[in-house]
Amino acid sequence: MANELFIITGIRITEMTEEMSRPYHGIDSHYEVLVNDKSFKLINFLLVGKYGSLIIEAKNLKTAMKVFESVKLLLAFCDYIYDDDMALFRMDDNLDNRNNLKIYDLNHNRNSYERDYLENGVIVGTLRFKKLEELLKLIFRESRLRTALACFYQAQETYYTHLVGSYITMHSRLDLHYYETDEYSYLNAINYEKLCSSLTSSYRGIEAIMDFNFREQHFKDDYHKKKIDNAIEGVKWNTKYLKAFDKVRYGDVSKKSYARVATMIKKFLFARNRAGHGKVFADQKKNNPITMELTHESKRFLEFLIIEYIDSKINIEEL
Repeated sequence: MANELFIITGIRITEMTEEMSRPYHGIDSHYEVLVNDKSFKLINFLLVGKYGSLIIEAKNLKTAMKVFESVKLLLAFCDYIYDDDMALFRMDDNLDNRNNLKIYDLNHNRNSYERDYLENGVIVGTLRFKKLEELLKLIFRESRLRTALACFYQAQETYYTHLVGSYITMHSRLDLHYYETDEYSYLNAINYEKLCSSLTSSYRGIEAIMDFNFREQHFKDDYHKKKIDNAIEGVKWNTKYLKAFDKVRYGDVSKKSYARVATMIKKFLFARNRAGHGKVFADQKKNNPITMELTHESKRFLEFLIIEYIDSKINIEEL
């Protein structure tokens, strides 16, 4: 049975050199396999305009949907591209006559494409896709990683946080530290439900990547310490995590602060209970109020765990 073809809208592909990106010139069609896996192919095909279209070749719609979701999560995590307008459509034609295939060949009853629709979207270079090939395959194969990335995506969609290291150092931490008390209280209050929803998504991602549903009693049991120690290579119960936002308003903004991985998971477990269920503990030291910095930290911690997990599977130095 022949493989089916699907086109992803919202992404345009451009040829790339080390120095600069450039569109295709003087040709009517262009065909290049960007990612070749035993279950699918990602193809760069010039259909319309100056940029290539991203096409999935897969055995069925279910596989194509998983590839599409993997591409979407990959670009969000690595390149901070969040685009809910990205879509997947079945192509009625094949690429056998690819030297002559044009956009007009795609105008059929089941999928009618507007020229402008295919020419809109983010631009990604061919070299970028090739560098991310192994990571894309890992996301496609690992449901645990895919779920964690989907939760990270949703947490960012609900309440966006700049997680670039330089931005955290130069902007986010300083903003939180120097907010006037009234302004800080107002921002927490006006965004409270978004903060709760975003933090809940982050915690769901933490449990997904750790492959375990935590309860309070788990942090007193040696058996469950082993569960954390065995979840991600390089991440242990006592592994030190460099906090980016936690309690930044009350201390020296330039001082580095660390906590154990187990401490952070427990902290977010209590915060999730409050954010998701409205549960308030008598001992408030165990359950800090839901604030901007706590929500920021939940996403930063999830990002940390995801990177550690990916690093345990593939070489990510050049990503």
